[in-house]
Amino acid sequence: MGLTAARVVGAIMLAGLGWLVSDLIRPLMPESTIFGWFNYVNLGLGWIVGWSMLGPKAGSGMMAALGNGVTVAFAMGFLGLFTQAVNEMLRLSTRKMYAGPMKAIEDLFRIMAEFGQVLLHPTVIGPLIIGAVVIAVLVEMANSVWR
Repeated sequence: MGLTAARVVGAIMLAGLGWLVSDLIRPLMPESTIFGWFNYVNLGLGWIVGWSMLGPKAGSGMMAALGNGVTVAFAMGFLGLFTQAVNEMLRLSTRKMYAGPMKAIEDLFRIMAEFGQVLLHPTVIGPLIIGAVVIAVLVEMANSVWR
């Protein structure tokens, strides 16, 4: 469970994919959107998913790597959606947009659905899934080379 080449390669490469996908999302959002730490947060989520999910699963073969790639793509997508939606909900709550905490939690799902439509755009979901699968294959190769 320690430091392995697969974990390092997976973390670095999925962090880069998180940054790239963030840049692909930006033009699809309204012009008034203030992104702030958007790319950095998604980079960090990519790092976490690569280190904790993709790296440890390396060593099961190339077919398993393909499945791992699809799995981490969906994990990154869900974590990104959830994290960014929570951030937006908190931003709206500081502006007193909700009557109570339950209304804020209800709105979290609406925000996730809105952001999910952007994530499902072909110019975003395609590179996310293809990139994650390619990265999973590279992680598998790194695991076999540097044991």
